[in-house]
Amino acid sequence: MVDPARTTPPIVEVRARRSGRWLALVGLLLISVMAGGVWLLVHWEPHLLPVRVIAVEGELHHHSSRLLQQTISERLRGGILTADLHDLKQAAEDLAWVGRATVRRVWPDRLQVEVEEHRPIARWNRDGLVTAEGIVFRPGTGTVPAGLPLLEGEDRRAPEVVKRYAQWRDDLMLIGHLIQTLSVDPRGAWRVELVMGVELYLGTEGVDQRLARYIASATQLEAAGQPLVVDLRYSNGFAVKWAANAEPQARATTDRPTRSGKRG
Repeated sequence: MVDPARTTPPIVEVRARRSGRWLALVGLLLISVMAGGVWLLVHWEPHLLPVRVIAVEGELHHHSSRLLQQTISERLRGGILTADLHDLKQAAEDLAWVGRATVRRVWPDRLQVEVEEHRPIARWNRDGLVTAEGIVFRPGTGTVPAGLPLLEGEDRRAPEVVKRYAQWRDDLMLIGHLIQTLSVDPRGAWRVELVMGVELYLGTEGVDQRLARYIASATQLEAAGQPLVVDLRYSNGFAVKWAANAEPQARATTDRPTRSGKRG
């Protein structure tokens, strides 16, 4: 006689296996449907929901709306739903004069692009421009605004150079002078060339105090003659190189080195 208790487990096990197979089939079917939906979205969405308008907003001085529209259009992949906004933002910001860009979708067929251009306050070295925030950019063959002063230094020091330029520009304007060139070499030595043709050597230490010393003496120097170079790399004085037509007596008075030795 067969014990019924021994025949029940195999029947339950068979039912469980069948149920598992059905679940697996349903799962595969759902995955196939989802994959098919993704494929249809990727391949047909640009035709069903295309981007028809690329609208550009912002003050554009060096890059026209047409150039930005062309750049975005060439980079665009997909329709209004699948367009990669991050990639399009990067495409806009890759343009030399564009500092910041945002791209957003506007239903049903528009991309809104808002840009802010870099606003340079000076030329930077031979081929660049620099903003008030110390951001260096190189426009290549693009138009460079005329009349900008020249700042020189390593790119990493651009924020520091810009900060000093803004401070010293305001200080020198109080005595009627403008900065034509401001540079700092790899050793950290500062040099200022004024529009009137005077070069100021400030060295590496106490440069703010040294410039203040020149500003305090500028009126007296100009009354005495035409200074070409003012070397302020002394602890408590300066030396002056005069133009050839300067009065000899004035040169003898102000060219004399100070007692303290020259410093950096």
